[in-house]
Amino acid sequence: MTRLLLALAGTAALWPMFQFRPDHNAVLPGPARAYSWQRRLGGQINGGLAVAGGVLYLESFDRRVSALDARTGRVLWSTKLPDVAMTTPVVANGVVVVGTGKDAVLEESPQRSVWGRRGGDAVIGLDAGTGRVLWTHHTIGEDMPSPALVRANGVDELVYANGHDRIRALALADGRTLWTIRTHGIATMSSAAAAGRRVYVVVGTSPNSGRHDHIEAIDARSGSIRWRAPYGNADCSPTVADGLVFVEGSSSSNDRPAGRNAFNEVDAVSERTGLLRWRWFSRYGRFTPTGSNEEGVAGLADAATFYQAIPATRDFVAFDARTGRVRWRLRTAARVKMSAVEYRKRLYFGDTAGTFYVVDARSGRVLVRRTFPAYFTVSSPVIVGETLYVADRASVYAIPLASLRA
Repeated sequence: MTRLLLALAGTAALWPMFQFRPDHNAVLPGPARAYSWQRRLGGQINGGLAVAGGVLYLESFDRRVSALDARTGRVLWSTKLPDVAMTTPVVANGVVVVGTGKDAVLEESPQRSVWGRRGGDAVIGLDAGTGRVLWTHHTIGEDMPSPALVRANGVDELVYANGHDRIRALALADGRTLWTIRTHGIATMSSAAAAGRRVYVVVGTSPNSGRHDHIEAIDARSGSIRWRAPYGNADCSPTVADGLVFVEGSSSSNDRPAGRNAFNEVDAVSERTGLLRWRWFSRYGRFTPTGSNEEGVAGLADAATFYQAIPATRDFVAFDARTGRVRWRLRTAARVKMSAVEYRKRLYFGDTAGTFYVVDARSGRVLVRRTFPAYFTVSSPVIVGETLYVADRASVYAIPLASLRA
């Protein structure tokens, strides 16, 4: 699957899911020349970046989706949306797909949860070259989680969960519904990850339902749920690699003092069955809304290691992917809310104090710290060729990798 995605990335304008691949290591082949520029947009960038065909696609809180020349940062087009967008744009076959949403509770009961805005939200397909709206698919709940693109039944399907206890598949070409299934909860920011013809999402439940947030494994051909596993957080996009699905959960203890009673857990389950392979719990700490209030963050799997930010304790941890053994732990200046990327045994990520880190992937030693003007949110970095692209609140940067070497 990963080799196929990288081969397609070299020949076509394609970005199929959050962080490009299910292991979340958004590192793609590209020009040997590195680019350097900064572009400020009209609002915070809280969704993922997508780079396809030499164009950077992204969304901002001024209700716009924009296309920038990846070499220069020049705005090629910018299209107004009906609401805020926080997805990673999916790009394929000349279509850019985004979703709009509002993080607000419309209905909460043991039987049903609906998050979004009154009047609903939408998944929208736009022309990749012009930004013209091609189709709009309206939904009841918010559409903040990113879909994953899957080829099934001879059709390019966009599979995703949203704020209306449903998992849907839409046709990329025209946005029509291919199938819909009822699920036990909502996805607030948990983007889908596709591996083969299976799609993995994390859905959350009402606090009064008695259920736990859980991973769902969906067959993209039939729309059937293959398994459910009671792990994860509805803000956390699952990571899939080497036969395992990794998620981060969050919770708090009533037996601990307020402000020091929060903790994260990291779980690895079988990609085939959903059975637990290993589980790890953090120390107690606290969750804060600085920058963004996500308590469960997407991780990165690479070279038999799983890298995960721990918001409760301000740690960044490297685990043995097969056993869960901690290989190293790094304390950061502030909480990390994004997935890292790894290239040439170096990790790249930023925290909510505005510090960007380059870390030795084998030892956890910090090689470079660079301070940016604003905090880093959940928008993860992307590397194409010798250039790193990253969003820092309302600005997006193209940074030569050579300038981030110790």
